[in-house]
Amino acid sequence: MSIEVMRQARNAFVWNLNTDLDNIPACEQWAKMLQKNIDDLDKAIGDAELKWVGLTYEEESDLIRLAHNHAGIRFYIQAAEAKLKEKNT
Repeated sequence: MSIEVMRQARNAFVWNLNTDLDNIPACEQWAKMLQKNIDDLDKAIGDAELKWVGLTYEEESDLIRLAHNHAGIRFYIQAAEAKLKEKNT
């Protein structure tokens, strides 16, 4: 999530906290801003999901080979998790 989207979400919370619910124009403005922030957050979430990088066939094969030569399935799971964290940070 980009810092700008986080700022927008924070600003929506602050706006909500300070909105005078008896002031209809302010409520309408708040609703429009909140909808924009929701749309931006949905886009940021979608973008973040698209950035996920999985293991290649070769990487999977290497991990499986290592698992057979070492501690079995537990080693495989830990090695796969470490590789995915490396690729996705």
